Amino acid sequence: MPTASTRRAFLRQSLVAGAASALGPLAGCASARMGGPFDLVLRGGAVVDGTGRPRFVADVGVRGDRIAAIGDLAAAQAARSIDARGLIVAPGFVDAHAHSDFRRNPRAQSKVFQGVTLDVTGPDGGSPFPEKPADGDADEPGARSCPDFATWAAQHGPLAIDVGCYVGHGTVRRMVLGPVGRAATADELRAMQNLLAQAFEQGALGLSSGLEYFPGNMAPTDELVALCKVAARFDRPYVTHIRNEDDRLLEAVDEALAIARASGAPLLLSHLKIGGQPNWHKIEPLLARIEAARRAGLDVLADAYPYEAWSTGLATNFPGWAKDGGRFVQRLQDKGERARMRAETEQAVAANGGWGTLMLGGGLGAADKALAGRRIDDVAKEQGKEPFEVACDLLTRGSVSILGFGINEADMDRILAQPWCMVASDGSGVPASGRGGHPRSFGAFPKALRRYVREQRSITLETMVAKMTSMPAGVLRRRDRGVLAEGKVANVVVFDAERIADRATYLEPQRYAEGVMFLVVNGALVVDSGVQTEAAPGRVVRA
Repeated sequence: MPTASTRRAFLRQSLVAGAASALGPLAGCASARMGGPFDLVLRGGAVVDGTGRPRFVADVGVRGDRIAAIGDLAAAQAARSIDARGLIVAPGFVDAHAHSDFRRNPRAQSKVFQGVTLDVTGPDGGSPFPEKPADGDADEPGARSCPDFATWAAQHGPLAIDVGCYVGHGTVRRMVLGPVGRAATADELRAMQNLLAQAFEQGALGLSSGLEYFPGNMAPTDELVALCKVAARFDRPYVTHIRNEDDRLLEAVDEALAIARASGAPLLLSHLKIGGQPNWHKIEPLLARIEAARRAGLDVLADAYPYEAWSTGLATNFPGWAKDGGRFVQRLQDKGERARMRAETEQAVAANGGWGTLMLGGGLGAADKALAGRRIDDVAKEQGKEPFEVACDLLTRGSVSILGFGINEADMDRILAQPWCMVASDGSGVPASGRGGHPRSFGAFPKALRRYVREQRSITLETMVAKMTSMPAGVLRRRDRGVLAEGKVANVVVFDAERIADRATYLEPQRYAEGVMFLVVNGALVVDSGVQTEAAPGRVVRA
């Protein structure tokens, strides 16, 4: 039986034999035109350029923060040359749905080892701006609140990778209306539109909404249409966590399509999934709706992550009215109010498969930390309580997150295989601290490569790389990245196609991925021979 090393040797030989002759004229032109010197040359790798076309063997020359040449650069001088033979050379991955805060953790370790070079945060309707400083916080060092995108951008110091941000509908709504669930007045709607326009003018990459979360779940459709018209005027996408992902999934998708159709804004459906076994039969009508909208000319795409469990706040299962006025915890502590919440909460949990599908994650109160990783129904049996009561008690002591095991793997595979679906993590760039969380923060991109390209062989490497590079860059209207080509930003990942894999699991979610050998961000090496460097060449990316 051939060993891993002989398989890699065969791969190297096949790549050289199959691509060198076809790319000879191109390589010769590049060599003659761009003889160096270069700051960095990646030599002899299999270039998967992000467009979806077949890979080819070539050298990639970097000068400053740009790709200067792709071709035969054997005679070129370079300050640093890297032997990339037998490895894949691709555009750095673009994570268009992230929850990172690089002001707190600029090294972005979990993303770096996945090959991500651009994180876009502020999804699900929640962005770090526009916000007023909390009382007493305005002059404190490191205060997180900021009034606008420009202030948020200025709060960043040196970064390992690039970062961009959406402006969140829920954040804008709170800024104008406060934590209330009523409809906006005409003046308030205009104020929200003005805040959006300011954010777009300063560089926000799109408008996000989280319509399962308060206060987004209290906003009527016409409010979203009015705000998306501002996004359309700036050619920014509407990136939406739809109103429901389980028992009313199809109606929620219809609403998102209607908003895009009425406003003219490009639409990106966030972490597309079908939650709860009772709803798994909806896969065909779900795909049919999106296909029909695309055939009709609607600019609609989706992103997804390759995991059968989602993660969100436990409070998401509770009714929106219970959070009105910022009095959720007080209502939980009131027996009468708790009883009012019960029916809607139980219905929401049942739609996702019941209390037994919900695993406790982070955010637990000090007295509850030991419950992390336990299912809520098991905790309830142990404590001699009903699961609803356990959930209420936990939420009075912490902002509890949960992992919900309600996604059918076959549906996940079909959604990610669609030509209009890209890969996104829905995770954060964090160090491996040993605490809980979801493995997607550490493994989404390598897992997609491992599962679909190497193991299932259901998606080609070239197609999968496009789902991680040119597709998200196109949604963000960033023509300077997402494709390996001369003149583009030198964001490049070099990885071993036979070894790249996720290592994070649900029980051990904070384990770095493996297989990324080199990562170049704006021309500088952030990962060198599999080890993160001290380089911090990342920037805030503006639209």
